[in-house]
Amino acid sequence: MQTAELVQRAIDYMEERLEEPLTLEQIAEASAMSVPHLYRMFYAMTGHPIKEYIRKRRTNEAGCLLRQTSMPIIDVGFQCGFESYQTFLKTFKRTTGLTPGMYRQSELIYSFERIRLHERVAYWEERELSERYPDVSVIRLSTEQGIGCLVWADQEDGIEDAALATFRMRMLDAGLDARRMRLFGWHVESDREEQRFGYQLIGVSDGNRIPYVMDASELVQFGLSSFERPGGLYAMMRTPYGSASTVVAAWNRLLSEWLPRSTFALGEHGMMEEYVQLNGTIARMKLYLPVRRSQETEHIEVIWQHPVQVASFRGSGSDRVRLADEASAEWLQRSGINLDNRPQVYMTGSCSADSEEEIYEVCIAWSEEAAPSQADEPLVKELAGGLYACLKCEAYGFMTGVLERIYRWLGASSEYELDVKRDWYASYQFDRTKDDMVTAACYVPVQSVMQARIGGTR
Repeated sequence: MQTAELVQRAIDYMEERLEEPLTLEQIAEASAMSVPHLYRMFYAMTGHPIKEYIRKRRTNEAGCLLRQTSMPIIDVGFQCGFESYQTFLKTFKRTTGLTPGMYRQSELIYSFERIRLHERVAYWEERELSERYPDVSVIRLSTEQGIGCLVWADQEDGIEDAALATFRMRMLDAGLDARRMRLFGWHVESDREEQRFGYQLIGVSDGNRIPYVMDASELVQFGLSSFERPGGLYAMMRTPYGSASTVVAAWNRLLSEWLPRSTFALGEHGMMEEYVQLNGTIARMKLYLPVRRSQETEHIEVIWQHPVQVASFRGSGSDRVRLADEASAEWLQRSGINLDNRPQVYMTGSCSADSEEEIYEVCIAWSEEAAPSQADEPLVKELAGGLYACLKCEAYGFMTGVLERIYRWLGASSEYELDVKRDWYASYQFDRTKDDMVTAACYVPVQSVMQARIGGTR
């Protein structure tokens, strides 16, 4: 039986029992897989850890009851399978950004529909994409003149909120009302050691007249500037305005899930965020991912990979990317590796069956002149050699969409099947001819179906 069918069994089992307590062992038994294998395949084919899928589906059902009935909130929680009222309140707020009571009165719509893998395969083209991602639309923005404010900081955390506060204060000093403008922002890179992180904000007309018009020389007096918001083709997604992890998760959904499944490629005109205001308060955000029509067809091929010795750096939980990146950067600096030579970098990810935490792992191959010391021995691991299904593409975040494409290809293959004894990984290359544009190759371990059958009979 194909992997997609087994994972669909697990989904169907959970959907029929959302209001009941569910254990991983029960779900694995219903899908005829071991718990680790189920966890790995479910995450790869849906982009969600199993327990997160259950929470989001229960939250979706609760949201429908809150809007469509006058049922008491506590009863909604228990009817949708939450083990306690406190768990329901905490989960609902973390997932939607609102308490159940606030959600019932708001215009926000939280939607997380049941996943049907076979339907997703049947409608693989743009219809499937729009049905699966109803919160994503592709739009074209024209360039627009506005008022800009660039804020620098020595750390990236919280720079967006600091920039918003600074912009509003400077606008107020200039006699202008930022509440009557559409606010866009994006991150700016810097080579300055003391001000390494920058955030550019720009306010443009929201359709009403801006109360005062100033020339560039007048704006400079207040730390502002006349600035042009870039235009172009964008994939736009709405997301609640809240914690940094919420925004990062939304960006990852766009970049690593939607984009690889679409007929678009990443554009070069820069990512943007829009802060949607309601009575002067940020109510939600819109994320703008620059895209262009893809001109290239990406092919999956089966190749032999030699084993690679690497230094491994892991991060887990919502902050996993930052933790792994910081650990690997610190090791590179300590090891004295020449970064100009572009050491080979790998990435892999998984979701632990023992906990609900997702894992992100950065791996770096070394050369003879910069080998790990004895103190680094616990970091050393091997990326296993063997047959891999390989898809070369642009670098797509956590590679969720790319992995799904490979798994779908494997599901339809009569020659190869997944080798569950080895882990997938991605390698990254820097193209010096294209301003160091990063490309990736994603490798999923496979084995010959015939060899697997012969091995199983011994």
